[in-house]
Amino acid sequence: MVALTIVLILVTQYVPFLSVFSTLACGIPMGTMAARNGMKGIVPAIIAVFLVAILVTGTFLSAVSVVLMAVVPGTTAGYVLGKKKGFFSALFATCTAVCVGWLFELFVLYAFVGNGIDDLFAQTLKMTEEMMKPLTESFSQAGITIGNMSGEEFVGAFIESIGKTFRLYFPSIIIMSSVFEGYLIMRVCAFVIKRTKVADVAIVPFSEMKATRSMCFVGILCYLIGFFAGVESVFGAVIANAVFILYALIGICGLSLVDYKLKGAIKSAWGRFGIYFAVFIFGSFLMSFVTMALIILGVLDSSRDFRNVGEQME
Repeated sequence: MVALTIVLILVTQYVPFLSVFSTLACGIPMGTMAARNGMKGIVPAIIAVFLVAILVTGTFLSAVSVVLMAVVPGTTAGYVLGKKKGFFSALFATCTAVCVGWLFELFVLYAFVGNGIDDLFAQTLKMTEEMMKPLTESFSQAGITIGNMSGEEFVGAFIESIGKTFRLYFPSIIIMSSVFEGYLIMRVCAFVIKRTKVADVAIVPFSEMKATRSMCFVGILCYLIGFFAGVESVFGAVIANAVFILYALIGICGLSLVDYKLKGAIKSAWGRFGIYFAVFIFGSFLMSFVTMALIILGVLDSSRDFRNVGEQME
């Protein structure tokens, strides 16, 4: 399994269009091994992968990234699935492994390169400013003003607003990115483990994921508290992030309900994904309305249970 992992790292490292699949693919062999043998021999295998990955990728930091963001989460998913702890237990464990990997990678990056979170913010804002530079120049040349501000002043204020929002919701961005990545890793590992008959694992389809009543109640309560607390204090910032995370999860469950209803007309999961992607790309100006609609659907489904799937996430 170590050799297969190294082969996958090599392929995803040197074949450009496959590099985006490195996080999903490179953890599968270790996950399969963990599902079959438990933790027996896993730690030495991961160390061996890490040492060879340094030679393959050429840098210590790249090897750390591969191990933390692919191999360890894949191993975690395989181990929990192999122990038959349940789909959502495996999902929680995998997402936690990804989140810890993100945080540890940021720590390693700061320790070895000196780039911390502030540098990450600065780079992101600089990229945003560069992307908007043509718009700023066209505004200046045309003499267009927005309110009492010139084009450059407006863009500057806009970027400053983005910076404040990014800093406020950075914990939520890390957590939700970990949820998305962890879900994909866990699903791929579960699929491979089940098809290779290493273990019999139960997979809950995306179209049957449902928010719990308690999740929705806490989300609404946090929203009301945050409305009065503001975001200036540490407490307010914590509540704002809690609302972001809970509403994002509830919105995902709302999308799951839409997927369940749409599955009857469009059998292909890739076809349905194409529709969602098209709505996201071409309907971006309506995203606030779409997001709110999905959250409302998620809240209603938590109490009405339109699909009769029960309290799966309890």
